[in-house]
Amino acid sequence: MMLRQLLTEGYFSCIIEDTYTYTSWAWQFIEALKEGIIYPRWLPLNFWGYGSPTFILYPPLAFYLVAFFNMYTGSIITAMNITKFLALFLSGTGMFFLVREFYSEKIALLTSSFYIVFPYNIFQIYFVGTFASTISFVWFAPIILFTYRYIKGRHFKDVIYAGLCYGGLILTHLINAYMFTFVFGAFIICMAIAKRKPGYLMGIPLIIVTGLLISAVYIVPVIFEKQFFSVEHFTGANVGYFTYLKSFILPSSINVLPSDHLWRVYYKTYFSFVILFCVFILLFLRQVIRLRHDNNLQDIKTVNIFFLGVATFSLFFLFGISRFLWETIPFFEYIQFSSRWLYITVFSLVFLSSVIFWVLDKEYRAKRGKTLYIVVLFLICLVLDVHYIHSAPLFKEQQLIPVKAANFNYEYLPRWVSEDHISGDKLDERVTINGEGEVNIVAWKSQERIIAISAESPLSARVQTFYFPGWKAYVDDMQTAVQTEKGSGAMLVAIPQGNHKLVLRFEDTPVRYYSKFLSIVSLFSMVILILFSKRKNKLQAIVNSLKIV
Repeated sequence: MMLRQLLTEGYFSCIIEDTYTYTSWAWQFIEALKEGIIYPRWLPLNFWGYGSPTFILYPPLAFYLVAFFNMYTGSIITAMNITKFLALFLSGTGMFFLVREFYSEKIALLTSSFYIVFPYNIFQIYFVGTFASTISFVWFAPIILFTYRYIKGRHFKDVIYAGLCYGGLILTHLINAYMFTFVFGAFIICMAIAKRKPGYLMGIPLIIVTGLLISAVYIVPVIFEKQFFSVEHFTGANVGYFTYLKSFILPSSINVLPSDHLWRVYYKTYFSFVILFCVFILLFLRQVIRLRHDNNLQDIKTVNIFFLGVATFSLFFLFGISRFLWETIPFFEYIQFSSRWLYITVFSLVFLSSVIFWVLDKEYRAKRGKTLYIVVLFLICLVLDVHYIHSAPLFKEQQLIPVKAANFNYEYLPRWVSEDHISGDKLDERVTINGEGEVNIVAWKSQERIIAISAESPLSARVQTFYFPGWKAYVDDMQTAVQTEKGSGAMLVAIPQGNHKLVLRFEDTPVRYYSKFLSIVSLFSMVILILFSKRKNKLQAIVNSLKIV
């Protein structure tokens, strides 16, 4: 499935802007890491060289993976493709272990293989899936797996494992983490009702809190510093941009969009997938109903009914009739596109396919017949996969590297910046002065600028970098005030007469500093708890064996 991505020196995507955006972010992120910045938050090339605090709002984990593979490949694009390959492999692996909790290894292998060849996944990876979003799929199955193990065995370590995976999901893609919170929360509620054990509900806050503690290094600054961004551009509120209101399957609003808009171009493809998913839901519903009288499969029946409900409800969000929920549930507007819910639909339907494989294995005595059924199902998927793989637009590495700055993601602009004052500024005007003197740029790094200034009289230096909380100025190692130019948001620093060294650094605010500390302490504490739990289990096993003797 991923062979063409691994052998081609290019990046597959139909979203031109996003293609340039994510490769640019990856390159800038890696360059900052090379400078010794452990957690890069500022990207210096964005917005015509003014930079942006992109990785305060955007989670970093997928880009750390790219940086890791870049060390061995020397290519940003190849590293991104390997990361996507790893994501698909681990997603299928997670599905294998999840299904194996309920069925045999053979059924688990068939289901996980079906996940890997499922056409919608390949469509996302080669066509329309944003980079970090496709990477985040690896966390779906482990979260449900460890949640179920906690419910089944009541071991606290499984809550920690589930929380760690939930934290990983937050650090990979915040929107998908928000959506999946409803899924695993509903899963625990469903199991608590089925087993009549209200105590299971404690797993919801425990997993959420664990995940938030692990991801505090990212999520706490998002909560406290979101106010400094122009997030209305992200949601589309009051700016007339594309929003969830224009992304419903029915009623269709594609005619109000430009002819080259992603949703309009691929509307028929998405509509076809929705029809296919509805057929799958009816097929799986029939099999789930057939199992209702089997008392030996209580957990399997409960889980199948749950995923059947999730698949149906996630499809419901693609229709205009669900608008009242989009307008009522907090933060739903941040999901942006109703089609994002299809990630949840696909995950649920692939798990439900294990019912079909189980029924075939149990009831079809003729091996040739059930083998033919499975082969035909996989061949249909492969035909669609081949179509997507070979028709996907390819952006060659020479088109993407050297990187092009991302200048259109206005949600990452500081709130005090006016777009009209920055468009088209040149990088060769990084520092200008208002007064008599000379300027020499000594160093211009990702999160640091060193400038030598010879001032014949007191003057003001304008640095072509947005001011944002964390930027500090030092004149001859003495901290001095930073002013913000109205409109452009550029930094202004007063320089006294004489020869001086001006240093500007993007440093951690108290919120960012203590959030790092919280994540480190939380991770260390959870590792200790897991090790203690394993030691306790070993001691208990020894005691039990002695009792038997």
